[in-house]
Amino acid sequence: MKKIILFLCVVLVLGAFASAAHAEIKIGMLAQRGPDTALKEWGGIADYLTGKLNEKVVIVPLSFTDFMDFCHNNPNAFIFTNPWFYIKAKVVKGGKALVTVRYQGSGDKFGSVIFTRNDSGINSIQELRGKVLMCPKLSSPGGWLFAKGEIVRNGIVPEKDLKQILETEKESHDEVVYSVRDKKADVGTVRTNILETMQREGKINIADFRVLNPMKHEGFQELCSTPLYPDWPVASLRDTPTEVAMRMKQALLNIPTGDPALQQARRIEKFVEALDYGPMEDLCKFLQAPPFRRRTGD
Repeated sequence: MKKIILFLCVVLVLGAFASAAHAEIKIGMLAQRGPDTALKEWGGIADYLTGKLNEKVVIVPLSFTDFMDFCHNNPNAFIFTNPWFYIKAKVVKGGKALVTVRYQGSGDKFGSVIFTRNDSGINSIQELRGKVLMCPKLSSPGGWLFAKGEIVRNGIVPEKDLKQILETEKESHDEVVYSVRDKKADVGTVRTNILETMQREGKINIADFRVLNPMKHEGFQELCSTPLYPDWPVASLRDTPTEVAMRMKQALLNIPTGDPALQQARRIEKFVEALDYGPMEDLCKFLQAPPFRRRTGD
């Protein structure tokens, strides 16, 4: 009997080691450009992290509607998401930013551009009343929320004062630019760097557009209409083991600049210590955007 018990104990211990060896570390990634692109862009980073952490790291592409469900169902995982969705995860699911992504050419902060055609006759945000505005998605911080903050600060209530707010079908910033160019919308909002990128790619003539509410930021060369906010973080969730989170953080910080995995991921320069996401949280509160939306009857 003792031998049988000893044998069963050995089996259980070996089974536990085998289970641990095959455990997966999930990174839920908001897939703005679709799941295939997300896996392609971050496949190299996942392989790099797997080697450094000695545990399988898996990228899980997420749609906007699936994101919070992932956080609920995987409370011990990690997320890579836009700053607005990070604030949701922080408030609702105990998210904690570990690092912030820094891209080549645009750094670790970004903003919105509010723009119109040069021949539109629109010269300021105050002249948006009665106009048709297009944004990539109302759930896009760089494509809408940052811009909405400036529009509201200029005395415009978008939902009441604009003639119409249009969204693209697939959260396409490019489609917003084309729609303004082709007079399907009077004004558009996109994240910074989109106009410059499309100009470099020969898709538009940037001189055809006028930026409304232009802002200059030290060390930031791109057209911009808003304050700058921290770029996307990698964050842990409420039940992510602290030791695993610290190893993940160090592994990301230690990926050398120029590593092919970073180049593959939309030309990431490197990951830096998490920036302060307080300004993003303040903007959500100011606009009463989720997770701070005022309840009916309040």
